[in-house]
Amino acid sequence: MEEEALKRQLCTVDGSLLFLGLLLLSVGLSYWGVSLQREGLCRTLRSDTEGAANLPEVFPIRLWASALVVGCLGFFLCLAVRTAREAGDGAGAASARTNLHASVLVFLAALLRLDDLLKNAPRPECRAGGALTRGGEPAAAGSPPGYSGW
Repeated sequence: MEEEALKRQLCTVDGSLLFLGLLLLSVGLSYWGVSLQREGLCRTLRSDTEGAANLPEVFPIRLWASALVVGCLGFFLCLAVRTAREAGDGAGAASARTNLHASVLVFLAALLRLDDLLKNAPRPECRAGGALTRGGEPAAAGSPPGYSGW
């Protein structure tokens, strides 16, 4: 019986390590996105608007980072729910409820940030001929109709 409990705990810890690693990946993606924004500003200040325009789009990077955070926090929310259910009564149960409330709030904050990101996402524009463009720029020469270069 004790061995089964230890195996379940090991599985939980392994899952936690995986999702903590994914959170670190999300931080790395966020750092990369901010670095690209900074580089774009520096190039624009140097009057290198073409170089700034050729930098990778930041939105997909921010979207992946935000989606990773929501997924990871969902895992930790599930752990908090399970812990609160198994806690029983006493001081441990009070701590489990506090952690559950904190997990709910953090998860909701991440969902709000993702929702805000999606609401303010850059929208492709449609030009004559049906070619999608970025910010009014014409589609690349020879690209198929509907191709946006994204």
